[in-house]
Amino acid sequence: MPPYIQWLRYSWLPLVLLACLAAQYLSWFDFLSLLTPRLPAVLLGISLALGISFKSSRIAFTSALLLAVYLSAETASWLHRGQWFSLALGLVACNLAAIAFSRDRSLLSGSGLLLLLAVFAQIGALYALQTCCEQPLIDAWSATVVAIPLPGNEVQFSLEMVVFLAAALLTLLQSIFRPEPTGFGLLLCILLLAATDRFGLPIQQAAAAAGLLLNLLVLRSAYDLAFRDELTGIPSRRAYSRYLLTLGRHFCIAVVDIDHFKKLNDRHGHQVGDQGLRMVAGKIARFGGGRAFRYGGEEFVVVFRGRDRDRALHSLEQMREKIAGYPLRLRSSARDPANSARSRSRRGQGGGNAIKTTVSVGVASSGGKLRSPEEVLRAADSALYRAKRGGRNRVCVHS
Repeated sequence: MPPYIQWLRYSWLPLVLLACLAAQYLSWFDFLSLLTPRLPAVLLGISLALGISFKSSRIAFTSALLLAVYLSAETASWLHRGQWFSLALGLVACNLAAIAFSRDRSLLSGSGLLLLLAVFAQIGALYALQTCCEQPLIDAWSATVVAIPLPGNEVQFSLEMVVFLAAALLTLLQSIFRPEPTGFGLLLCILLLAATDRFGLPIQQAAAAAGLLLNLLVLRSAYDLAFRDELTGIPSRRAYSRYLLTLGRHFCIAVVDIDHFKKLNDRHGHQVGDQGLRMVAGKIARFGGGRAFRYGGEEFVVVFRGRDRDRALHSLEQMREKIAGYPLRLRSSARDPANSARSRSRRGQGGGNAIKTTVSVGVASSGGKLRSPEEVLRAADSALYRAKRGGRNRVCVHS
């Protein structure tokens, strides 16, 4: 999948929320009329509970931090003295940037408890500092640390501005190199904190927007668990069953099966087999022309809407050629991880033994005696067996 498609796929929720905030700012719609004083706390509390239930530690910690800063802003009077509230927001932004570089794990694990301890230690340190060295800390927070000379002017950046900018840039870079919904959500939460600090966005609005976003991210994660295949990243068989409910009268179904997959597993091991499944799934999703699903094992299903079977056959033939012509490079135990930046930069440059993988495809379309998706699928499966018997690495059409 092209990188820009991944970014759009994972960032559309934050972008929608950002559009709603822009609509509020431009007075196109009054979202504030929907807010109640306790709504932000309720939304953040729900996202915290859901994050714990789904073992999404990043969502849970983010919800807990934002809930703490929101409730503190409502109850702790010392946070409103001078720049203390700004300092607290900056500290939360730094924590969110650090969370963006972590991975989800149980909150009761060693790393989870260590992170929780670090959060409480920061809260305690911030409270202690405001009693002993408030003024020096505030002066340092507001002091200029970077000055950029421009023609006829000089742009000065205080420590406050640098902290928010660094947190946002680090999270943005992490989201670019490892695109996922949670990363983009954390980036928007940091931007909301910066808007609260620099542009006077009310904390109630920022907390409500962040709470709504975090809840949507948890629901998105639950959807992926239910309808997306974890190994290949494409929709699963359950998603295929739901997709059939949206089809009209005219459609095509193709069944794609990896040739000699058992031999691949037996000869090279299950890790290479998984590598082959991911490669084939990526090629099917990119070049198959229709909606791709993992049906089970080494079988995939591609569904095409409409009457144009020739277009479907052209796409499937192109997909088959792409898979057959792709050298699947075997990974050694000393090689870089598949998702590392170094590994991605060296793709296609050789290294390691390479094997070729092929697929056989059976296609059937609705019409005549084939009316239901189940009947079309059986006919496509029958065409697949003809492709297997005919020598494999080919596309056969049910006649």
